[in-house]
Amino acid sequence: MLLLTVAVSMLLLVGFLGLSIDVGRAVVTKSETQTFADSAALAATMELDGTMAGLDRARAQAQANVNRWMLETQTFSSIGVSFGTSPNGPWETNPLTGLGYAYSRVSVSAPLPLLFMPYVMGSSGGVVQGPTAMLIVGAPSMNVRAESAGGQVPVTVFREGLFPFSPYAHNSTGPHYGLTPGQRYTLRWAANPRVGQNTCPGDDSAEMIALNDRGGGSERGYIESTSANLIRQTIVDDLQTVELGIGGQVTMTGGAKQSMLDAIITRVRQDADTSSQNYSTYALARRGTGRRLVAAPINTGYPNYTVVQIGAFFLLAESEYNKGGNNPICAEYAGAWLKGAKQKGASEAGAWEVRLVQ
Repeated sequence: MLLLTVAVSMLLLVGFLGLSIDVGRAVVTKSETQTFADSAALAATMELDGTMAGLDRARAQAQANVNRWMLETQTFSSIGVSFGTSPNGPWETNPLTGLGYAYSRVSVSAPLPLLFMPYVMGSSGGVVQGPTAMLIVGAPSMNVRAESAGGQVPVTVFREGLFPFSPYAHNSTGPHYGLTPGQRYTLRWAANPRVGQNTCPGDDSAEMIALNDRGGGSERGYIESTSANLIRQTIVDDLQTVELGIGGQVTMTGGAKQSMLDAIITRVRQDADTSSQNYSTYALARRGTGRRLVAAPINTGYPNYTVVQIGAFFLLAESEYNKGGNNPICAEYAGAWLKGAKQKGASEAGAWEVRLVQ
């Protein structure tokens, strides 16, 4: 009787030990699949720019994710990618357009082989559903699944990273406030601007010149500290000395034009693509690292200089800033700025950053 009791107890002990091993492996695999889904969703969302090409890049980024499972020995093969215009979906695998799709959802699963559970549970069949996995009782594997969604969420306040120039809004209607993507606008105005002579194309009108002239000689477009060292740091190193955001006010400070030009040329050279003449060419070439895309506050001008929008501006090729003389410093308006991206964001305008939303 004692031997029988010991034998039964040993079987139960071994059974529970086997179950605990399989459950522990399932927990580890769940963590690995979730890590993959989270990182893949973030990487995919970073590629979204409102175009079909952006959707294709997002899919490719999710598929190329290097995270593995089974203690980093197995690659994931069952990967699903879908897109939405809101964090709650609906989610579409193949949208008809990329416009407005600023959210990516990645789902992934791993067929974890079971070592003990099929023998302990028997082969009676059935399904056990839970947050970690779906277990088919009596089957030799457990399908461990994970899902995650990333989104481009708005940024309205900046403590660092804003480019130290502030172009003027052309009207009071959002989201572009009168600026046209693809057009060049003024970062720094020339002294005594004249229509058709020394203005950036987008600001080449008597109305915009008059708006610029109302603030006096210091109103050149630059909004940061005027020492040569800080001019360089604000342009090249993304230093920002004053917190700024939508509804705040910029202060025009003037500053030495040559110091600005030298720093802007250095900033252009930080990018892997220094030669593209406009943003569309830059985006198509896919050689750039994003350093030529800067976030600049757009303001209402004299007397309040209220920030109404943050926009992405594309710095021109180096040759455009080597002209010298009484020329303005221009940049091309691209639309939405996406923090850390190599291209603009998926929305029409504004400043955005990628975060997990599910």
